[in-house]
Amino acid sequence: MEKLTDYLGAELNLSSLDKMKLKYSMETIFNDLSKIFILFILFSFLDKTSDFIYSVLALMTIRPFTGGLHFKTYSGCLTFTGIFFTTSIVLKNNIQLSNIILIAFVFSFMTIFLLAPITSKNRPSYSNQKKLQFKLKGLCVITIHFIAYIIVNKNPYLANAIWVFILQSIQLLIKKGVEIYEKKNESFQQTT
Repeated sequence: MEKLTDYLGAELNLSSLDKMKLKYSMETIFNDLSKIFILFILFSFLDKTSDFIYSVLALMTIRPFTGGLHFKTYSGCLTFTGIFFTTSIVLKNNIQLSNIILIAFVFSFMTIFLLAPITSKNRPSYSNQKKLQFKLKGLCVITIHFIAYIIVNKNPYLANAIWVFILQSIQLLIKKGVEIYEKKNESFQQTT
């Protein structure tokens, strides 16, 4: 990956910051595609291919705008991603959304409104205006999906998407809690 980044950086005459962004983007794409491939094979064996694909598509519509948990190792990320998709599929197949759809919408909307985006420390920082754009796009994505689910509640993609959005919101809450804990722990260590 390093050699390819160096080659493209030289060919395109990129600044060191742009090279860092390129490297981060290429690593992210490679890691995400390999995780999706591995999990696709796993869910194929479990005969849940369509649920997995629907969940991946739903996550792809929201995650770029909201951020979430990030892991230091590939195996940790792969494991968490597998658990995330398994949970969304189990919930979709065992709990009727029609009974909790409004609560789910308010919870997801408020969580994204208050917390998103939560980005990785490895990702370049964004201006407040760019963060606001991400937040608004995330809110639009979930609002459109929730409205579509209410109108056409038998659609399997939309049912998967709603559970993914609920779990993504929970993930944002967890990530925010981790950040608060880390800040408190850092300030405590600095005072002692």
